[in-house]
Parts: sequence; structure tokens; C-alpha cells
Amino acid sequence: MPGRSVIDLLVTEINRYATKCNAERSRPPRVVPEFVRLKNWTPVIRQEILPFVGLVLSMGVVKKPTYESYWENNPRSWSMETPNFAQVMSRNRFQAILQFLHCNNNETALPHDQPGYDQLHKISPVIDILNQSFAENYRLNKDVCVDERVVGFKGRHQLKQYLSNKKAHKWGIKLWVLAESYTGYTHQIKVYKGRRNEARSENGQEYQVVTELMTPHFNIEHHVAVDSFFTSPKLVHDVKDNGTFCTETVIKTRRGMPKSYRNAKLQKGDMTVKYQGKLMAVLWADRRLVTFLTTTGSASMINTTNSTGTDFAIPSAVKRYNFTMGGVDLGDQLLLQFEPNLKSVKMWRKLLFHQLVTAAVNAFICYKRTFVVETKLEHLKFHQQFCQDLIGNDRDGTRNQQMRTVRLEHRQLARITERHFPEKIPDDKRKKCVVCAGTDRFKKSRIQWWCGTCKVGLCVGRCFKRYHTRINFEE
Repeated sequence: MPGRSVIDLLVTEINRYATKCNAERSRPPRVVPEFVRLKNWTPVIRQEILPFVGLVLSMGVVKKPTYESYWENNPRSWSMETPNFAQVMSRNRFQAILQFLHCNNNETALPHDQPGYDQLHKISPVIDILNQSFAENYRLNKDVCVDERVVGFKGRHQLKQYLSNKKAHKWGIKLWVLAESYTGYTHQIKVYKGRRNEARSENGQEYQVVTELMTPHFNIEHHVAVDSFFTSPKLVHDVKDNGTFCTETVIKTRRGMPKSYRNAKLQKGDMTVKYQGKLMAVLWADRRLVTFLTTTGSASMINTTNSTGTDFAIPSAVKRYNFTMGGVDLGDQLLLQFEPNLKSVKMWRKLLFHQLVTAAVNAFICYKRTFVVETKLEHLKFHQQFCQDLIGNDRDGTRNQQMRTVRLEHRQLARITERHFPEKIPDDKRKKCVVCAGTDRFKKSRIQWWCGTCKVGLCVGRCFKRYHTRINFEE
């Protein structure tokens, strides 16, 4: 689940970025129009970010084309309305938080041309926090796998990749994922930055990815499965030397593979096995020749049944690989069920929302594995309850009243403590003096002066001083 540190991080960085933007926006000659929803921005608090995250995750269940449509109140489309969104948070407040959404301090980011520039600076704190949380709150089973995952993204970014073998998202940001095979639990995530931006390794980038993700789990007798993109005989040997079993498909022309495999011709169902110490290389003829490397199991054939009910024999290493390698794909299936269809967002925000959905899926897996109840919730019911717990049970307007009270108290504090100067209202407009309107209801005259910070009409002199020195200026 999104831990307290993630929510607190969002609160801090949203307020920091909003303060900076509003300070720049208020500098002359730029003037914020009165109708802009950001003019009356007040800092967010934890009690607002939790419902904000809950609404974002709810958008993965109730999918609509735009943000505004969730708050739409149109008699012509009454059957598709979602009135609960407006009860939780106003549309303007949601969009204001979304506009100022940040996860890191922009001032600490290095320029593009300096060494150490991080392309993931905006999102890396959230990834680090959730990776730590995923690892601390779940103990992996014996069988795990390392595979790639794609976060769908069609905008412009140098990290965007094209993966033709992915059906759901062919364009997007590629992730390396360590997942549990049996449940699909996402244990660790590493964003692929491209070959030019990744640290060079003597044994290749693929070798480095697997060893980096598996290092905390060495010498516990895990069994890891990887596909042919990562595989080399050296990787299998080194993983085995660190107390971890490994099974993987491999290209038969890779360095270290038996030379006799390169031009081998086998009939369908035949198998050839060669050994090198504890490493076993299996060449099996299915519809095409398939090569495996493994440090567990035997060279025996076992009977199995396909989806049509036909019995046939396969090597034991193949069956073990097929079971172990499906962890990331299983996690993808759970993620795609309730992935928010958020368009026109920046790359790092896509990653943020993906991480939040991943946290929700991991919470569901923990619930299924650990909670002892007679009837467990299905994924849809659990996700709905998960969003409900983030939002809260308030549906009678009390939450909005509390938020309005907090924002009002903040404005009152700023009215007393900050620096204020009288200015002429732009465009020769006039306003009522808020002090005179509160103390003398029969006064109907309008004035040309206001407070440039508070944006309220005030008579220069007594009313201006009274408004900025008294909490109850109407008394």
C-alpha cells in the first residue's frame, strides 16, 4: 500500500512546487485572472492527498475519456454520472493538485549536460520508497522470475521504447521486474534508462540487471527463471555459485554453448542433453528447436496435458521453466484490470500512477496470502474497498467542510502574518471593501483599491490596517 512516507513526500513536494509557481506567477507584469482556479490555492494536507490517490485509483475501475467527465452533471448523460467524485473533492481542487503534483525538489536536479544527470529525478524517490516497502512487507516464495514490463506511454521522451511482443502496450517505458512466480507479487522494479545511460558492465547489461535484482536473495536457495534476453552460461554459473538455482531459455549460438547445438537436427519430441559441472544444457525439438540452461531438475521427460486435453511428453526443465517464468505476466494481468486511463500526462506521472496501482495489486496479493477468513474478496471488490479506505467513509459533505475550514484558517493566518501592500485594481475595475461591507451593510460604494496579495477590495488606511491585523475584522 502507499506508505505514510510516500503520502508525506507528495504533500511536501506539492506544496513546495505550488509555492514556487505562485510566487513566479505573481511577479509583475503577470497578473493571475480572477477566474483562474489556482488563484486561491491553499497548501494540501495529508487528509487531501489520500482521497486524491483514492480517486486516481478509482478511475481505473470507472473509465471515462477525460478528467472533467467524472464531475460532469449533465441531464443528457445522467446514466453515466459519477456523483461520488464531487462529494469527495471538487473538480477544480483535483485539477489544481494534479497540476502541482510533484515527487522531488526541482532545485536539486542536475542539468542535462552535467555528469550525474538523472532522467528519473522527478520519480526516483517514490520508486525507492515503494521498492523498500515491497521488500520489507513480503517474503518471497522459492520460485521467482526476472522479466520486462511496459508502462504505456505514447508521448515524447528519450526513455520511450517499442516492444513488439507486448500486446497491451507496445510503446512505453520499459521496466525490469523481479516478481514471485506463484502470485505475481512485484518485489523490485528497475527502470530501463537505455544503453547509453546505463552503467557499463564487463559481463553486459543483461547480466548486471539479473544480479542486481537477485543479490539480496542469494544464498537462500531461490529458483529464478529468466528469458533468452538475459541468458548466458556465465550468468547461470555465477548465480549457482551464490546459492541460487536458475532455469532459462538461451540462444544456442551464445558464447559458452555447445557447438554441436548450432547445427543440430532433431525430430519433434527428441531431446539432447549436455553437462558442464552442475550446469545442464537441454536442446528439445518442439515446433522448433528450444534450448534451455538449468542448474536444477533432471533430464527426464514427464507427461502433461495441453489446453485441448491432449497428452504429450516434455522435459522436466521445460515444465519448471513454464511455471516459474509467468510471474511478471501474472502481475501484468492484475495491473491491467484497473489501470487508470489517464491521457495527456507526463512520463514521470505515468510511472507514479503505475507504482500506485502496483502497490494496490501487491496489497491484494498480501491479503489473499495472509488473511485467514472464510470468504475472501475478489480482485474487483478488494480494489473498490482499497479505494474506499483511502477516500474514507464520508459522503455527507463533512469532508469538504473540513477542507474548507482548513483552507480558511490558512488564509486567515496568511492575512495576519504575511506582507501586504495596497494596489490599484487592474483594468480600472472596482470592488466593495470587505471591511465596510461587514460593518456597514448600507454602504454600497465601490473602490479602486485592493490588497495585491489577498485580492480583496479594501479602503486605503483604516480598513486596510483592520483587515490585516484582526482575525475578526468585522467586529
